[in-house]
Amino acid sequence: MSNFAVEFKNVYYKIGNFELKNISFCVEKGEIFGIAGSNGSGKTTVFRLMVNLIRPYAGDIYIDGIKVEKSTNKKIRSKIGFLFQNPDEQLFTPSVYEDVAFGLRNMNLNINEIEERVNWALKAVNILEYKNDPPNTLSWGLKKRAALASILAMKPEILLLDEPFANLDIKTVIELLKILKELKNTLKITIIFASHDQEIIQNWSNRVIVLNKGSLIYYGSSKNYINNNEVKTALGSIEELLNLIKT
Repeated sequence: MSNFAVEFKNVYYKIGNFELKNISFCVEKGEIFGIAGSNGSGKTTVFRLMVNLIRPYAGDIYIDGIKVEKSTNKKIRSKIGFLFQNPDEQLFTPSVYEDVAFGLRNMNLNINEIEERVNWALKAVNILEYKNDPPNTLSWGLKKRAALASILAMKPEILLLDEPFANLDIKTVIELLKILKELKNTLKITIIFASHDQEIIQNWSNRVIVLNKGSLIYYGSSKNYINNNEVKTALGSIEELLNLIKT
């Protein structure tokens, strides 16, 4: 198999007036990889292409060396867990337990293994006590965890997290980040996440791509990416924001 978890090779996609323009990058196995960009830059489109929810007009995408195409859908999706930005799009059964068990039942696992995986996943995200609760009664942060548990139960090799920290207070962000770091350390999975939070990208991810209106404007180390002039223009500067607040 490939040394890369994900490879994009000159990928082009168009819908309406939006174009994702000849994007190329690689994600190494086991790394934490950030995707940055303003609203409408193409972050979610990149995720949807990875799991073959949409198909590129040109170029190739590989997951663990396997080309993403219709014939490889099942194999590709068995390797990837995709956490949507809105957890309500992933939670649809009467209880948290049933949501986490749903995908496992489609895998035709026996009852004992389903029970074991569901309980393990709920413990991993610290919400076992909510397993019998209806998802619509949970807070936004707990819904995020429930959706994450439903993905973890499938034992993916790659986690795609679309704005995992959006709409969360600082305390909840810290709790979720602790959970993700522990999962990364214990499971050795690859994490690819999109975020508006420049500091989380800079300090948590190993490398990052920055998208601007469908174009890739930066690809490399996350440590100093925000000092790149083109990135500053596209994303804005935290220093400039703070200076405006102080004046």
